[in-house]
Amino acid sequence: MVITATSPITTVTTKPISTPADQIVLAQLMSMGFSDDLVAVPRRIICSVEGKPFTGKTHFSLTAPEPILFFNVDLGTEGVVHKFQKGMGGKAGKQILVHNVQVPKLVSTDKDRYTILWKETKDRIKRACDLSKGTMVLDTETEVNELARLAHFGKTAQVMPHQYGEVNRELRDLMDEIFGSKLSCIFIRKMKPKWVGGNRTSEYEGSGWSDMEYKCQVNLTMYREDTEHGPEFSALIKKCRQNPSVNDRLLVGPMNDFGFLLNLVHGVEKE
Repeated sequence: MVITATSPITTVTTKPISTPADQIVLAQLMSMGFSDDLVAVPRRIICSVEGKPFTGKTHFSLTAPEPILFFNVDLGTEGVVHKFQKGMGGKAGKQILVHNVQVPKLVSTDKDRYTILWKETKDRIKRACDLSKGTMVLDTETEVNELARLAHFGKTAQVMPHQYGEVNRELRDLMDEIFGSKLSCIFIRKMKPKWVGGNRTSEYEGSGWSDMEYKCQVNLTMYREDTEHGPEFSALIKKCRQNPSVNDRLLVGPMNDFGFLLNLVHGVEKE
């Protein structure tokens, strides 16, 4: 079955099965749980948004559809969320529910504190997935990943890669919950220097769960350029699984908006 790259799906063609033997095998497979039913494509995006400080990551995330469930782990959003709640530029205020996740910054030997906080955070994420529409924002996924590691190890350093199995499983389970929902989800990520062969390079890369970019449908990198007319913000589409034709496209000015990205990926929604 061939499906067009954008949604809503407008063209479906089925390749005919040429032999009776194949028809028998297909019938058996369908009796075993396979299906050729056309699955509706949710009009949403699950994406990672990375960038250096003050590049507009939080602002971009709040241009997404409401209600917005905002997990504030970074605690650096003062003034940004408020202006969207209040409304600006002639637009009505948005329904934004903020949950502050206060992770103790000094790593304690009392691992139970982190275990309880991690469980509470997971429970809230899973409950948010029951909504029929809206957007979940994790600001930042970098610190959510850190909380998961603190909950399991009581520390983030001197942990061997092979020990991360349970942490990775829990993060994959959360991603499954999010993909099973109808929500858009935005994982805001910090950036860190990129190291190659023990040497620091001039490049930066996303900091957080190593599988995040692979799991997400869209990966964005945010940029800021200070001009004589003021700062100019932009978003680079590094990868778009649903519509690869937009890969490497730079969204500048009014295009640097979640609604514009949604139309770019899924097509303009019909009235």
